[in-house]
Amino acid sequence: MYIAAAPVGACLALVLTFALHRLLVRGRLYRWFWHPVLADTALFVIVWALMVLWLRPFLEATLP
Repeated sequence: MYIAAAPVGACLALVLTFALHRLLVRGRLYRWFWHPVLADTALFVIVWALMVLWLRPFLEATLP
């Protein structure tokens, strides 16, 4: 059974984004953002892009 990589990566990025969101809230860093929802969206895109860029070579090396 094959699973598409994009939805799995997006779900993992979403979990990491939620964790980073909690850290930003605890650190009171959201007061520096003009639009916190836009900052959360940008954070999600950045986390997902970094996951794709950093994990792809590792996964390709481990697959037969």
